[in-house]
Order: sequence, then structure tokens, then C-alpha cells
Amino acid sequence: MRRSPLLNVTVHCPHFDRPVQAQRNSAIDRLVSCSDAATCCDPNPPTGHPGAHARPYPHGCPVFPSLAK
Repeated sequence: MRRSPLLNVTVHCPHFDRPVQAQRNSAIDRLVSCSDAATCCDPNPPTGHPGAHARPYPHGCPVFPSLAK
């Protein structure tokens, strides 16, 4: 299987209110990583209810929207 190239892009981070570097997978046209993810990720995020997935990233995260609070 051939790997898709990752493109380096700049996106606005609403958490830090500044541009951050991210990578976009060109095959699926989606952001897949962020240079500051370790800085803003909550290591022990609360869950809404039993069985719910933890949401470690701040609301509005453009890179990890499905994991945003």
C-alpha cells in the first residue's frame, strides 16, 4: 500500500488564538496532526456519562474536532 503524502499547513487554533503548524493527509483531505497538540491536550478529560469517550481537546479544535469538548 502506498502512503499518502502529508502536507504541512498553517491553521488558526482557537485555543491559543494563533496560527499553529499542522499536517494534512492529501488522500483523505483531512488534518491529521498538530505541532502543539501535546500542549493543549487534557491528559485526564472528564467524560459526560459512563461509556462516553473522553474529549481531550478544546472546543473548536480544527485538527481533532471529534475529540474536542
